[in-house]
Amino acid sequence: MFSKIIIPSCFMVMFLVLVKNVFASDFHDTVSCSIGMVNLSVRENPSELVQTDTTVTPDADEDELGTSSKVSATSFEAVWDFKTYASYSYFLKAQVPLLTTSGAGVYLGGIGVNWYFNKLAVMYSYTRNGTDMVVIPKFRYYAGINSGVGYLIYNTESAKKSDVVFDLGVQAGISYLVGTKWNLKGEVAMGRATGAATISTKMGVMFGMVYYL
Repeated sequence: MFSKIIIPSCFMVMFLVLVKNVFASDFHDTVSCSIGMVNLSVRENPSELVQTDTTVTPDADEDELGTSSKVSATSFEAVWDFKTYASYSYFLKAQVPLLTTSGAGVYLGGIGVNWYFNKLAVMYSYTRNGTDMVVIPKFRYYAGINSGVGYLIYNTESAKKSDVVFDLGVQAGISYLVGTKWNLKGEVAMGRATGAATISTKMGVMFGMVYYL
């Protein structure tokens, strides 16, 4: 009969590294779903501004910097950590707006990497003589970078507009183990989205659940 030992600790990392090439072993990938608030400060490029009223003289500062707009949306985010190691992981993510103001929001897809501050980043398991041994970190602290592309919808005083943007950002977060495969997760992120018509500063706060595969 097979047996399983659950060890919610990271003090055995060195031992696990030594046996990694001897016994069947695995760093577990994860998937997560989160909901939170995403805010963008959008500024149009001056070349995209068109003055239709010939009787109005554009303000000098506005003509130089472009008009600005605010985008705020309750958003949903899904993340797949598809390649994990003891101290870092690569991930794919997708983000879509759920509740928006007048339809404004941003749809994002991207890739990134997280670096973990604790010695073991994810669930680690290996098998020896029919015994499965699992090491699980209780807390995980991380920071990382990400990049991707997105579709931005924003409102101006005269019209609803859109732009395709390149997104570059950083994130930091913490997760806490509940049970054997689930984690509670909190994350803050900020970045810059640059498109053909706009430049945006983005900030977000997300809360959700992480599941070990």
